[in-house]
Amino acid sequence: MKTFCLPFALSLLTLSAGACAQSRSVVYGRMDLGVRYAPENLAVSDERDRTVSSGSTARIGFRGEEPLSADLSANFRFEHRFKADTGQVDGSPFWKQVATVGLTSKAYGTLFVGRMMSPQDYLGVSGRFEAFDGDTYAASVTRGAKAAAKWDNSLFYISPKRGGFTVHLAAAAGEGLRRRAEGGMLEYARGPLLLAMTYAVEQDPLAGAPVGNAVRTGTLAGYYDFGVVKPMFTYGQSDDTGASDEGRERVLTVGARVPAGPGEIRVSLRRLRDDRLNGVDRTADVSSDRVGLGYQYLLSKLTSLNLSLVREQYETFNADGSTKSDRTGSGFELTLRQIF
Repeated sequence: MKTFCLPFALSLLTLSAGACAQSRSVVYGRMDLGVRYAPENLAVSDERDRTVSSGSTARIGFRGEEPLSADLSANFRFEHRFKADTGQVDGSPFWKQVATVGLTSKAYGTLFVGRMMSPQDYLGVSGRFEAFDGDTYAASVTRGAKAAAKWDNSLFYISPKRGGFTVHLAAAAGEGLRRRAEGGMLEYARGPLLLAMTYAVEQDPLAGAPVGNAVRTGTLAGYYDFGVVKPMFTYGQSDDTGASDEGRERVLTVGARVPAGPGEIRVSLRRLRDDRLNGVDRTADVSSDRVGLGYQYLLSKLTSLNLSLVREQYETFNADGSTKSDRTGSGFELTLRQIF
């Protein structure tokens, strides 16, 4: 028995070592915690409170790739989000950010299957077009108008890059009471210039909209890196946001990053206009203007201190369009971010 087990064990080790030599897996994540003095919810009150806060939601993820041939490779990725200040799960599902498996061909592109970021969230108006990377208290937060950030039961195709252009196509099956959606993105990258535009149609049974009604969202985003300053913008517009094909939300963000010392100065402006019933009844309308100023101090490539200063005006209306509430709030946040 011993003479059999030893060669068998050695064979397993050899196979395992061969597999490890061929495949590559990575564990990654982020912790981002600090202090904040700001309004908890300006839609409710402008009173400020001191809290231990997450500049960006903590996460831990796993991704890997295995070459199958000279052209083809298999890949996977799944990522969990949690609240680092309490240790609680950040909502539902457990793998909130992404859970996919896919194949990548150098000649024909990549196909993912599973739960993933929608086209507008994946690259369309993601943090790379926002001065604060989509993180910290000063981040613009809402950039994709009413488009959903995540799609379940999805197929996502990314073409190879040709002449600076990349095409992304995606669809969500809408199984059971889950969202059905179709959309895509066109990206152009050449030197310091990067532009992206997306379009998506989403039907969400949980929103109570009758069959046939769907939210339609288009976005446009870009930046140009001059070296001494990197201006950027995003624009998102969702139409037919109501249950009877009425309503529109528009979100514009403009910002810039300026290298300074061991980090960057960051500034951003977000303007949001949510017209729920196309002006017929403005009871549910919202208007918000948000200005952010901050500095990211790099302690290393993976560790940074992030300061955010914010001032925001939040306005709601009566049915006739007169102002119902008009609150202005300001606050600051300082966090320590560790990426691994």
